Amino acid sequence: MKIIILFLLSNFLFAQKNDTINLNLVEVTNYSKYKKFRPKFQKVEQLKDHTNRGLTLLSTFQLPKEGEIEIYAIEILFESKELSKNLCNEFYYFSPIITKSVTDKENLLKEKWFVVDKNYNGKYIFPVHLKIDTRQAKHYFIGFKSSYENQFCSEENGYFDLIETTKKSEVYLHFNQDNSTFQKQQLFGNYSLNYIIYYQKK
Repeated sequence: MKIIILFLLSNFLFAQKNDTINLNLVEVTNYSKYKKFRPKFQKVEQLKDHTNRGLTLLSTFQLPKEGEIEIYAIEILFESKELSKNLCNEFYYFSPIITKSVTDKENLLKEKWFVVDKNYNGKYIFPVHLKIDTRQAKHYFIGFKSSYENQFCSEENGYFDLIETTKKSEVYLHFNQDNSTFQKQQLFGNYSLNYIIYYQKK
């Protein structure tokens, strides 16, 4: 009896620790029936994450001017020219974020962690569900929080894309191991997370 209880307990703890969604195993949804929006941009740049505990990135959430919309998915693109990389982790975790301001700690999306491979295959689509009024969301931010399995790596742990947008945009970073607040990245005057949203007008 004790063995059975220990077995069930260990399985429960394992499930708690691994409560993530592997995007490679998720059934692909056809989002072609939805409208698609991507910020207008001039170029794409790849940035390395040299932290060992991950970071949280937020950028201005640019949206279509269509009043109230319902967002069904966020596609995060990794399409920059591949730079030489020496990554310790075979996979790591992303949790998408939409928030009303940099100081607002509430994530409007239900928090979900997704497992992604270190060799991204161009893009990842995160299924979400959010109703939003674009007329009231002028100062909202979109971003992600990253986390790594191997926290003792002294090399690059991950990478992501930013796009230089034609419309004014701001980028804020917070390193997860610090207790500091988000810091505006002055070098990125008009940059944004490289994303597409799939939505319907309400």
